[in-house]
Amino acid sequence: MEHCNIFQQFRGFLDTPDIFTGNPSWDFLSFQFPQVQITEDLLKDLEKLDHPRNSVLGKRMESFFEIAIQHSERYELLASNIQIIADKRTLGELDFLIMDKESSRPLHVELVYKIYVFDAEFPPGNERWIGPNRKDSFPEKTSKLKKRQFPLLFKEETETYLSKLGINSAEVEQRLCFKAQLYLPNAETKAEPGVNPECVRGNWFSFSQFKEMDWQENEFFCPKKKFWTCDPEYNSDWMGYSGFLQEVENLFDRKKSPLVWMKTKTSYLRFFIVWW
Repeated sequence: MEHCNIFQQFRGFLDTPDIFTGNPSWDFLSFQFPQVQITEDLLKDLEKLDHPRNSVLGKRMESFFEIAIQHSERYELLASNIQIIADKRTLGELDFLIMDKESSRPLHVELVYKIYVFDAEFPPGNERWIGPNRKDSFPEKTSKLKKRQFPLLFKEETETYLSKLGINSAEVEQRLCFKAQLYLPNAETKAEPGVNPECVRGNWFSFSQFKEMDWQENEFFCPKKKFWTCDPEYNSDWMGYSGFLQEVENLFDRKKSPLVWMKTKTSYLRFFIVWW
């Protein structure tokens, strides 16, 4: 059963804020996301996305971004997922090359879509933003962008690919589109200065904290990753409290922290329950 359709997933992607918006102190220039008109042609392109390549969250977001660019008035997509290979060795990949019609300049855009929870056990600062399964962090990603992904444009091997498109790397401006969902440990915690507070989507709980909540009468669902951009109100497949607890325990056995949608009599909530 599809728990929200492809358009609802796309709409959730569009509505996810940029983690850097409004903060000029970072080393990255944020990409100005275009206004996207929802047309029949766009909907047809979305319907083509439901295939295995796009079941992975990152690849799905790349496809959503590409469709947004193709159906915008400001930008023209020149190339995407450009692998730079030298001596049969992959040096890296440029996410997108885009022509900004407004400035008449080519852009190299790196796309990131991340989900982070805030863990105050780490030192103060952005190290506290980590993946819900503790496998990655905000500083790790920004370091990779600075040291590997953006410098790739200026490598000698990349010039061959750019020349085929009639692009000189000296003319290219680099932009970062870093969409993020952030989850805090409780309502009193505020987002760290430097990140966009509009990215906060909810809270996270340990399993023991969750079971202390008086939520036995509510309904629950653990969506697969490809649905994580969706609004839970579109879901039609809910389960009761006891069955839900068993599903969470099963996910914990695999060290998976589920995103949870919860339906009450008056509202919908989203939050994480972490295994650690």
